[in-house]
Amino acid sequence: MVKMEKSGIIKIAVIGAESTGKSELCAALSKYYNTVWVPEYAREYFNDSDIYNYTLEDLVIIAQKQIALENELIKKAKRFLFCDTTLITLKIWAELEFKKTPDFICDKLHKIKYDHYFITDNDMPWQQDELRQNKFSRDMILGMNKNEVNDLNASFSIISGVNEERAKNAIKIIDQLF
Repeated sequence: MVKMEKSGIIKIAVIGAESTGKSELCAALSKYYNTVWVPEYAREYFNDSDIYNYTLEDLVIIAQKQIALENELIKKAKRFLFCDTTLITLKIWAELEFKKTPDFICDKLHKIKYDHYFITDNDMPWQQDELRQNKFSRDMILGMNKNEVNDLNASFSIISGVNEERAKNAIKIIDQLF
């Protein structure tokens, strides 16, 4: 039996490298299961801030807002809540950019639980946008995501496939697990 949050909502985190279809997957899954999903707050944050000049404190602000969004949207969820990125993403980002992770992120990373993680594979073609920098190997980031989820001793699946195929693969896993 899968352990759920007190709300009874099953939380599924979707993590992975840039441009691997995390947002599209969350949108497709939330539509299929008639629920809501938590968008990646960093994208909104950097619409008004300089993505080329940020600090560890900016990452903490993003983490705090990401947590607040999850807490707000879980109240509107029906059975599932799909979360586009988690503090794992911010931890990896901090380590790659600053060679250290803020204590706030490390502390909350171990306290916020998800019932399952989907790690998006790198088989989606890269799509440029103004917020994507592609500074690091997507394969390296895929490996870092796997390591982080393993360190949490959490349940996860690698999700591959392009476009609708990816969502269908995720739905099969969700239906088997839950």
